[in-house]
Amino acid sequence: MSSMSKKDEKMETMNDLSEAVVLSSEQKQFVDNNGYLLIKNALPPDVVAEIDAAVDEVYAKQEEAGNLEANGKLNLRNCITHHEAFLQLLDWHKSFPYACGVLNWNIQMITSHLIVLPSKEEPPDDVKTKIGLHRDGGTSYREMQEPHPRILLKIAYAISDQSDPASGATVLVPGSNRLTGMPARDPDTGWARGAISMNVNAGDAFLFEQRTYHGIGHNWSGLPRKTIFMGYAYRWVKPMDYIMMPDKLVDRCNPVQKQLLGVVDDALSFYIPQDKDVPLKSIMNGGK
Repeated sequence: MSSMSKKDEKMETMNDLSEAVVLSSEQKQFVDNNGYLLIKNALPPDVVAEIDAAVDEVYAKQEEAGNLEANGKLNLRNCITHHEAFLQLLDWHKSFPYACGVLNWNIQMITSHLIVLPSKEEPPDDVKTKIGLHRDGGTSYREMQEPHPRILLKIAYAISDQSDPASGATVLVPGSNRLTGMPARDPDTGWARGAISMNVNAGDAFLFEQRTYHGIGHNWSGLPRKTIFMGYAYRWVKPMDYIMMPDKLVDRCNPVQKQLLGVVDDALSFYIPQDKDVPLKSIMNGGK
């Protein structure tokens, strides 16, 4: 384990979040109504460049190992364990606090998901609308009574420029977080009514909850689309893509990051939180 004292660890955590953003009441209302939130300039250019280089490195390793899909797409779960550059996204101060504002302090990471979508030929118009529109949470949407509660959300980080409508950006249906059943479709176009394409710049991010219908667009921009999704849920929801994180990763973490990776001494803490296991509680409550 790290030789850093508990006091130093706490100070490091507080310093990391000392300039953290705060979800305003207007933003909270927007998320409640629309199920998503755009976060412009979440990552500065130097961090984008660092993570972009890491994505390329991981992609090359996965390609060499034969782990790409047939079309060259990389769909890598638990990506936070594949490169040290990804860890900083776990509690990034310009975006992660929004997850706390929407959910609360009793959360942890449930997924870290890297998608690299290579460019291909432009598809026919009737194919462009086939984007795998879905809600997150596995089978939960079929097993929970509607209207569904909000139990998890993701923050998507654009590592490549996705401002081109042909870049394969994520498509969201605003307001679908409040729907019962599937969104209505336009009979003329085949698109879900009100759907928008998140054509953001590299370094931008957007938050969306599990109830918001979304899908992945088609990429014929000439460049690969690179996005990292960091998912968070209440601590009583099981992670999607890991059971326990490796010690070498946990040893690098500050107390908040350890909470987000599910580090506890007692399993009951996931349901009855102990203060020592949830440092976010004190931070969000002003040290109380």
